[in-house]
Amino acid sequence: MERKFNLLQKDTLFYSLFENSRIGQVILDDQCRLVFVNRRMYKFFDLKSDYVKDMTFGQIFHCSNFGVSCSECGKAGNGQCDLMHAIRIIRKGGIIDNNTIQFSFNREGRKKIKWFQLNGSFVSYYDRNYILLIFADITDLKQKEKRLKELLSLDFATRTTNKYGLVQSIKRRVRAGNNQRYSLCMIDFDNFKQLNDQYGHLFGDKVLKKFSDIAHRHIRKGDVLGRYGGEEFVFIFDGIDEKQSFQILKRIHVELTKYFAEIAKQPVTFSAGIVAVDSSSQTMSYKELLGQADSLLYEAKGLGRSRAMGRQESGLFIE
Repeated sequence: MERKFNLLQKDTLFYSLFENSRIGQVILDDQCRLVFVNRRMYKFFDLKSDYVKDMTFGQIFHCSNFGVSCSECGKAGNGQCDLMHAIRIIRKGGIIDNNTIQFSFNREGRKKIKWFQLNGSFVSYYDRNYILLIFADITDLKQKEKRLKELLSLDFATRTTNKYGLVQSIKRRVRAGNNQRYSLCMIDFDNFKQLNDQYGHLFGDKVLKKFSDIAHRHIRKGDVLGRYGGEEFVFIFDGIDEKQSFQILKRIHVELTKYFAEIAKQPVTFSAGIVAVDSSSQTMSYKELLGQADSLLYEAKGLGRSRAMGRQESGLFIE
């Protein structure tokens, strides 16, 4: 390997340490071309050691953005690349505040993702400038963290999103601004305490679980169903207005009441408040959205329950 030999031929001890390090290490020249890649780095990507002369990081490690959203590592079009952002900071002598980067790459025709903790330094050697990058593979840790977050965002009793996950889903839509179109629907079971008192808390749990099962059959991919607390739930329906949301809620309500009509003498019903958000809506915080849906919900209950109330649309679930 000519480029590697010329750079490190006098430093045989340091070359050996570098090559056999248990962490991934690469050296880039001032044009962001690879000068040297150690064995561990190749192993991270299940690649065989190869000659890297004049190749960029994206080329040798099959970056999924290379040739698609960017033409060459370090050039225009790489504004969103975690790696190049870190390199620019290192080149200026700065310290990377958040040294966790995500790298997507193509492997056997499939897009894959790895996560690394990245450190680096700017080095001058024989009147030439280089960037040393040190990679620690934390992909397994990130995947475990993701699975843990998914578990923590679930309400295990009903297999719906819990309040934390629900609020995060609403916040994401609020941050996206007025280009988002969705309906937020808060529902609360009618006379639920009476159901528990008459049939027991296990029956109440069964009502909530059955509701969740039915609701998940009627909502679409991308919609959200979360338990806000007790017998209160919130739906987020993407891309639809109050009237369409009402129709989905009504189908869920009809199936739920029909199921329990043969089991309990007291009807199992719920009421709902619906807030539609679109490009013409006034910007509201997630708390304001939930507060408005909650107010509409209790307005519906005040009109006789088993119904939905929106800012423009309203109606009975059972007519």
